Amino acid sequence: MLQLESLVFNPFSENTFIIHDETKECVIVDPGCSNAAEEDRLFGYIDSHQLKPLMVINTHGHVDHVVGNNAVKRRYGIMVAAHPDMHNDFIQAKRQAVWLGMQPVGDIDLPDVDLQDDQEIKVGNGMLEVICTPGHAQGSISLYARAEGWVLTGDALFCRSIGRTDLPGGDFSTLRESIRTRLFTLPDETEVFPGHGESTTIGEEKNFNPFVAV
Repeated sequence: MLQLESLVFNPFSENTFIIHDETKECVIVDPGCSNAAEEDRLFGYIDSHQLKPLMVINTHGHVDHVVGNNAVKRRYGIMVAAHPDMHNDFIQAKRQAVWLGMQPVGDIDLPDVDLQDDQEIKVGNGMLEVICTPGHAQGSISLYARAEGWVLTGDALFCRSIGRTDLPGGDFSTLRESIRTRLFTLPDETEVFPGHGESTTIGEEKNFNPFVAV
C-alpha cells in the first residue's frame, strides 16, 4: 500500500510529496526545496525512515516545483522523470525565478527519463499511473494511485480552484478540458492532493469548483 507524505517548501508554499510503501522504496514528486534548510528537512525525512529513493518525478516544469531536483538527484544518485513537453520550462527556470520574485537559482538539469500518458511507474509493491493534464503548463501530468484512491494533480486542479494559465504554455481551454476529461472521470471519492494548498476530492470539485464544475 502506497503511503504519501507531504512537505511544504519555498515562498510559494509548494507541496513536495514522498511516496513510499512497506518495501521502503520511494519516489520524490516535485522537490521544491529552495535552500539548505529545506533540503535538510526533505533528506531528514527520507533518511530517518530509511527510504530508498528510486527517482524524482515532476508534475510540470515550473521553477517552484523543480528547484530542488538537482540536490535530490545528486544526493541519492537517482534520475529525474518528466513529460518531454516540459523541457522548455526547465531551460527557462532561471528566468522563471526572476519573474516570480524568487531568489536566483542555477541551471536545472533536464529530465533524464521521459514519461508518457498512461505509463505505469512501479514503486515497491504499488503502482502510479501517469495522466497527462496539460493547460497550466505544457507537459503537465497527474499521478494516480488507483489502488489507494488518490491522485496528485500538480498545479492543474486545486481545492475550489485551478492552476493559472497566464504563464508561457498555459491555456485555460486546454486545462479545463484536461480536468473534465482526465480527472473528473476518476471516482468521486478519489482524494486530490494538489501542488499547493489543501486536499479535496474529485466529487467535491465536480460539484463546487467554480472554474470547472459540471
